[in-house]
Amino acid sequence: MPEPKLTFTEKVAIVRLEMKGLKRAAAGITDQPDIDAGIQRIKDRARKRAANGK
Repeated sequence: MPEPKLTFTEKVAIVRLEMKGLKRAAAGITDQPDIDAGIQRIKDRARKRAANGK
């Protein structure tokens, strides 16, 4: 499935989540399913918006 076109706000939200994950990785936490799920939710929302034609 192709990547959805993300808005600026969605891109910022993904960067924020990735920074949170980076901090956790520095602390030694390698398994971060909540970060992955959050990014997936943002991308799913963008796909749904694109499918509705907005």
